[in-house]
Parts: sequence; structure tokens; C-alpha cells
Amino acid sequence: MKLQELVRGISCSWNGEGSFDIPVRGVHADSRKIKKGDVFVAIRGVQTDGHLFIKDVLKKSPAAIFSENCEDYIRQKRIPHFRVLDSRRAFAVVIANIYGTPTDKLSLVGITGTNGKTTTSFLIQYMLNRVSKAGLIGTVHYDDGKKKRSADNTTPGAELLNEQLNEMVKNGLSYCVMEVSSHALDQRRVEGLRFRDAIFTNLTQDHFDYHKDFENYYQAKKKLFTNLPLPERAIINTEDQYGVRLAQELKKTKVITYGFSPDCDYYADQISENLSEIEFILCRRKNRLRVKVPLQLRYNVLNVLAALAYVDNQGFALETMVEFLTKFPGVSGRMERIDVGQAFHVFVDYAHTPDAIENVLLAVKRLPCNRIISVVGCGGNRDRDKRPKMGAAAERYSDILILTSDNPRGEDPLKILEDVKKGIGVGERKIQVLILPDRTEAIQRAVEIADEGDMILIFGKGHENYQIIGKEKIPFSDQNVVRYALKERLRGKRHSKGLDKK
Repeated sequence: MKLQELVRGISCSWNGEGSFDIPVRGVHADSRKIKKGDVFVAIRGVQTDGHLFIKDVLKKSPAAIFSENCEDYIRQKRIPHFRVLDSRRAFAVVIANIYGTPTDKLSLVGITGTNGKTTTSFLIQYMLNRVSKAGLIGTVHYDDGKKKRSADNTTPGAELLNEQLNEMVKNGLSYCVMEVSSHALDQRRVEGLRFRDAIFTNLTQDHFDYHKDFENYYQAKKKLFTNLPLPERAIINTEDQYGVRLAQELKKTKVITYGFSPDCDYYADQISENLSEIEFILCRRKNRLRVKVPLQLRYNVLNVLAALAYVDNQGFALETMVEFLTKFPGVSGRMERIDVGQAFHVFVDYAHTPDAIENVLLAVKRLPCNRIISVVGCGGNRDRDKRPKMGAAAERYSDILILTSDNPRGEDPLKILEDVKKGIGVGERKIQVLILPDRTEAIQRAVEIADEGDMILIFGKGHENYQIIGKEKIPFSDQNVVRYALKERLRGKRHSKGLDKK
């Protein structure tokens, strides 16, 4: 690719050196990867500043440099230099240009919000793949239509992101469904992409270690709807207060609303639920369709509404899409039922915010079961303020609460649990609380004390097949651990009646 193709769509100041006709070998923001003929983009990162390494890069004969300032030592080298206001944005656009702007050839929908992104994205991809070909980028995996790879981030960096999108184009896909995280939006990873549609699910407390407060968090999410080029449609959950605000603030994009109110463009009526499926009447204008989906709990009605609103606005027949959803296979780690023949219920769920835990437990409370046994942990080196709130939410709706480790990372697991405990025991309701920092032991204990008709809910890790302790990523699966414990219980090796029933 020539340098002139690389700078397309970037507002910059050129130093007049060199030629736009020179070939470019590659583009990197990591100075260690630069070789002769590469372009270096200096980015101010969270932990270091790429501008500090420009001198080292100049020794490697780069084709050009993009940065936010221009020092004398850059001018003296007489190579093409492009001064930009935001090198993060410049990097993402340059990478998109290298791959031939793949979203010009894909219909891209972005989904943002605190909770519900993954389930909504899986619902949409499932329906699209019944009538077309769709890839997926999100928390569980990246699917380019031929192979799936585990996701390290909900939304990857610009290099991997555009590589995946380009693979989708090469594999003949027509659509891509993408979860877009607040970090990705704030760090400009999705610049240079064209979102035809954008979906907002909700906004509740999370990532305050990064965003600091709700307003910053909201403004980061809002960028999906306001970055240029603007999406053609914004599909918004107006059951959420921030969704209402977003719908009011968007002036240049077609807004489509969904929720439980008849004021919404798409709303649900006559909702029923059990531990196997949700059922409701989808109301759209004067049309009413019965929807039945093998997902548990009421909050998933909103995820289904978002997905159906999207496919309807792509021109697909709602009746056909609704029929497809009766066979939806579910999502790994999202209210995933674990059943080896035991006489009680076990679910693994990714809920890791106060609101998500409360939503699950509130919904479960409405269903027939005996005691609710919750296994809860909080991640380390993340938003400390939400820890006592998670403990309070779990205590409020559980009968037995087992506190344990999630991904402690660089923190002491016991100190994390101390933070969680600050939200417990402050209200009138008192329940039995066990503290077992070892996650395997905590899950085993939940299985040991469960009686017929009880409900075990294992929160926090969902689909994850690892645990991060210190700097190590150790293989760990809630599903595997609980299945083993259940089989041991059925063999008669593990059962305790040491905790009283409520």
C-alpha cells in the first residue's frame, strides 16, 4: 500500500518531506515491532507514551511517523511526518485503510451497554445465519465465519479488529455483529469503522476504576451513536433511564425504541417465564406476534426485543425470525443450566455487576424454587466501589450466600472479600454467609448443602475458562468444577445438611 492511501480520512499536518507515493510495509504503535519501511504511530497509552520512543524508531528507517507533536529531532531526519490531534484515532483509521476499510463491504451492527450485549449479539447472529452469513466479535469469542477464536477483550484493538473484519469479507460474510465496550469507544479502537446500526441495552455501574463516574461512562457509550459516520439507526432500550436520555439527545439518527411500555416502537406484552423459556406477545405498530425463546428470566425479554427490532429493520420477516428463535441454542455462561440428574437447579452466569446480580435474583425469586444459594466473587484491580453493592444485592435476594474469589489479579483475595462484606449485614434481613476464598471449594460447598428444589447460582465468570491470580492465567471453569461436584454428590460422596433451611 502507498502512503497516500494510508492517510485517507485523517486530518493531519504534513511536514512536506518525502513522497506520498512511497510503499508502506506495515503500521505499528509498538516501537519494538518497527522495521525499515514501516509506519510508526506514537500513542499516549495508559501505562506509557509512544512519543517517548520516537528517537528509537528513527534509527530503524521508518517510512513515516504519525504523532501529536513534532520535535526538532524529527524534522532533522527529513522523513514524512504527520502531526495529528489524536494519534489513537489516527492509528485506528490507518489500520482500517490498510485492510481496505472492510466495513464498507459488511453491514456492521454495534451493541453497547453494561449488560445484555453478549446475549443480544448471539441472538442476532443466530437469526442472520439462518437467512444470510454473519460474523461476531464479542466477549465470548470472535467468529469470522470459518473459525472461532477466544476473546481476550470484548472489543479488540484496531489491528486485530480490522484483521477479523477483513477475514469476514474474504469468507463471504454479509454482516458482522459486534459488542462495543466503553473502553474501546474511549480508546478509539473502532474509529474508521462504519456502523450501519447501533444498539443500546442499558447502563449500570461498572468500570468506575476507569471511567470514574456514571457521566463519563455514559459519554463513552454515547460515542457509538455520535461518532462519524453516524449510524443509520439507533435501537434503544427506553426502560433504562440512560436509554431515555440517549434517545432524546440523538437528533440526526433514526431512533427506534424498545421496552415494556406501549409507547415503545417494539414492546412486550403478556410476559410469562419459567426455568426453560420466556414467552411474550411482541407488539409492533398494529402487529402482535407470540414469541417463545428457550432463555430464562424476564430481563432476557429486552434482549430478544432488541434483536428482533434489528432484524426487522434489515427487512427480514418478523414471523420467520420469531420462528427461528424457538430453536435458539443459548449462550455459554449466560444462565447456563448444569444438569447431571441432580434434584436441584444449578446455573452458571456471567453477572458481575450489582445490577446484573439483582436482575437475576429478582427474576429467580418469581419462580418456584426452595432456597437460593448464591456463589459470588468480585474481580481484583477493578471498580472497588461496586463490591459492597454486589454483596448487598446478593444478600437481599439469596437464602445462603457464599463469598469467594473471582479473578483476584494483583489483589489479595481476602481484602477483596472484606470490601464485599461491607455491604452485607447492614439491612434488616440476615442470611447465612460463608466465606470461602478458594473458588473450587466454594462451588463444592454449594453443591454439598443444596437440597431438593434449591437453586444454586454461580455468578461472575460465566463462559471464562480461566482464573487470573497475580499475573498468571490458570485454567478454571465453573462449569467443569460444578459438574464434577454434582457427580461426586450423586455418588454419595458429598452431601451436608449443616446449614438450616429458611
